[in-house]
Amino acid sequence: MLRSRLALWAYTPPSAAYPLLTGEYAEQIEALEFTTVAPGGFGDLACVLKLPDARLSRPDLAPFARLCLRDGLFTAFAGEWSDPALVLDGAAGEYIHLTALGAGACLRDDPDDSAYNAATTAQAIVAAEFARRAAYLPLDPDQSAVLPGAPANTFTPVYDGFSLEEILADLTTALGDYVWTVYDHPRNLDPAGFPTWQLRAHPRDTTTTAYTAVGDDILAWRVVSSAQRAYNVVQVAYVDPAAGPGILTVADPRLNGDGSQGAAPFRRRKLRRNLGGLPLTATQATAIANAWLASYSNPTNKVEIELRAVRDANGNEIPLHQVRADANLFVPELAVRGQQLASGPVPAVNQFYVTESLYRETASGDARLILQLDNDADRAATLVARLQISDEARRRQRGVYRPVQSPGAQQTGYCSIRFPSASAGQQVGAGLNFVPVLSKTPTGLTFSAIASSNVGSGPTVTPGTLTPYGCEVIVTAAAAGPVLWTGKYTTVGA
Repeated sequence: MLRSRLALWAYTPPSAAYPLLTGEYAEQIEALEFTTVAPGGFGDLACVLKLPDARLSRPDLAPFARLCLRDGLFTAFAGEWSDPALVLDGAAGEYIHLTALGAGACLRDDPDDSAYNAATTAQAIVAAEFARRAAYLPLDPDQSAVLPGAPANTFTPVYDGFSLEEILADLTTALGDYVWTVYDHPRNLDPAGFPTWQLRAHPRDTTTTAYTAVGDDILAWRVVSSAQRAYNVVQVAYVDPAAGPGILTVADPRLNGDGSQGAAPFRRRKLRRNLGGLPLTATQATAIANAWLASYSNPTNKVEIELRAVRDANGNEIPLHQVRADANLFVPELAVRGQQLASGPVPAVNQFYVTESLYRETASGDARLILQLDNDADRAATLVARLQISDEARRRQRGVYRPVQSPGAQQTGYCSIRFPSASAGQQVGAGLNFVPVLSKTPTGLTFSAIASSNVGSGPTVTPGTLTPYGCEVIVTAAAAGPVLWTGKYTTVGA
């Protein structure tokens, strides 16, 4: 049994395949580690179980069975088993090696088509995505913790083939310095009696102290100040759904007008980001650029710290396994790093935002907590994770992904209408297929003829047929005989 006395509960999910089966395995744990991350919430878990009958089938330890690691009423980790392995080792004997993904992993399970044509708030987009997956999404339907401040910014997203995880990553980026997590619900329970999984999204708080580490609590630390994290000019390329592509630049006011250093802490360095894949107005793009500028214009640090003990904001010692990502750690001993000695928590000097917590414990009683701390709004690890998620989604779609035209970008294509024998005044039509699919229904089409014969009027779009996928186009015969019209079309308002 682990000395922390954490209880590891495993149970079958609500399903017709198995009745509810529950098992508690704390006494059989030989080694345990788990993480929490921001963004994300519960990260991953790995443990070794020494069972006398390890070869027996256990539905509660099968893939997609659920687990809840608890300390009394506190949930240290919740998620689903991913790759349980039966291992026979010459030195350690027979055991089960279990790995699990945190509850938020279910957000990447269902890449789906976009359902938005009009500008929509981020909160409404998340609600709509929840609604269309309501029958099978294993998250609590309570969305009271999703953007409780109800940001007024609206978006016209192109989310065909995107998972909920990718959508949340896009929206929190577009809103500015926001973060999302999936942790246990404070009140609601699932059929097995364990807390349900709740999605949370909010502005990142880098000022409120949640944890403190002092003196002998600290085993080791590593503080890195890097020039790669220092920029005082930010340029953003974006696509406005109405006005089209644009570029805007914001700069540290401490720089001189000619770009020389002036009162800035370092020379002029520009960060450029292309946000063309996400529909943004100039106001929204400016907010993102200013958030990055605020984060980069003063040198920040990447900090790793290893703890043997930790305290809450009031200095009371708490278990190491209760520390979560998406909170701040105050380290008074680092106050001397400031240009002026800090008398309290100062972000980037002696208080740091927790982006990842890694808890490790062995049966011998050795428990360690390793924290990755960062004050940067645009973390490299986050970008790498998003690339991995995107690549995984593309590989699972197996060729069914439909390309979608970027908002505000016109589409031009070829159109041909031909009829061998029409009467005077007869209307002749042809179907027109947009490739790729448009982000929203265009307001109309314009036409440019290449060749035309016996066409009295047209071409025009048949009323009621215009969609993001295509439409019907008609011409009217000027006289009896063959009709021919070929040319190019261009979308308007797409």
